[in-house]
Amino acid sequence: MGEFFKNIIRIGSALVILLTFLSYLCPFINPEKFPWLSFFGTAFPWLVILNLCFLFFWMWRRDRFVFYHLGILMLGWSYISSLMGVNFGKNIVPENSICIATHNVGAMYYKKGRITKETREKNINTYAGFLLENGMPDILCTQETRGDFYHALAEKMNYPYTFNLQKGTVIYSRYPMEAGGEIPFGETWNSTIWVNIKLDNKKIRVYNVHLESNHVTEDTEKVIEDGELKEEETWDEIGGILGKVGSATQIRAKQAQKLKEHILKCPYPVVLCGDFNDTPNSYIYSILSEQLTDTFREKGFGFGSTYAGAMPFLRIDYILVDTKFKVYGSHRKKANFGDHIPVFTEIGF
Repeated sequence: MGEFFKNIIRIGSALVILLTFLSYLCPFINPEKFPWLSFFGTAFPWLVILNLCFLFFWMWRRDRFVFYHLGILMLGWSYISSLMGVNFGKNIVPENSICIATHNVGAMYYKKGRITKETREKNINTYAGFLLENGMPDILCTQETRGDFYHALAEKMNYPYTFNLQKGTVIYSRYPMEAGGEIPFGETWNSTIWVNIKLDNKKIRVYNVHLESNHVTEDTEKVIEDGELKEEETWDEIGGILGKVGSATQIRAKQAQKLKEHILKCPYPVVLCGDFNDTPNSYIYSILSEQLTDTFREKGFGFGSTYAGAMPFLRIDYILVDTKFKVYGSHRKKANFGDHIPVFTEIGF
């Protein structure tokens, strides 16, 4: 290998290490102050992959750079374990456990054109069958839910209790609901609702979260499918995507802070479900997961990606629970229901 080529690879290797270190800072820095930094947290899954590629390359070359990549990965192990479940033991789920699921179902109708009665019925029947085969959740939280879908699914699945405020976030339950409300986010279609649920002689509070979206799906698809980096228009598109991500992250930070304040005042054990639109390497996840158990980190196994859209490998959908709960299982159920992967967990006291 020529010395010039080797030096170029060293520069790329060092750059990846630097960007990875910046991604580790994201959970500690409010994006309202430095919105550009949040992009590195979003890019963390790809940075891990690049670090591994360089790690194996330098191992093959028997170069000391292997220790630099190994060190940066070890430094961020807590973040990697939020992305990769390493729980190898078999989950034993008691019969009296509570099955909870969360799923952003918006893309089931996204870019589908005119939805006929037959199409709607087929979607609902297919989705209900999927839920029945995969745990039949006692509590289900959906985001970006159409009104006709919400009512038909509740009837099809025999959920006697439901709660929504016509903004797409819906909570379905087999247990009685006693009170509910919304976290006020101002003028936005994104929303977070909460409801108190009675479990025998206990009460819990379930939050269904849909924080501010990045609104970059179409832009990203356009760059991936049509863009050539030598074209000025493509670089403008990329700049626009980064700008939207930064702006949305600032909004999510404010929303997450309001939600956190509401949770701290809650007198009951909390279950926090939904689409955060942010990765575990984010300020938003950091403040919302504080004093709660991430069920995937506790019992998940394998790659934890929950987004299957134009930007793969992202984990942005979560079920976090009060430390008073015992987590028995956590799993994703990949299916052809749009660009989000449903997340399931089993918990109990």
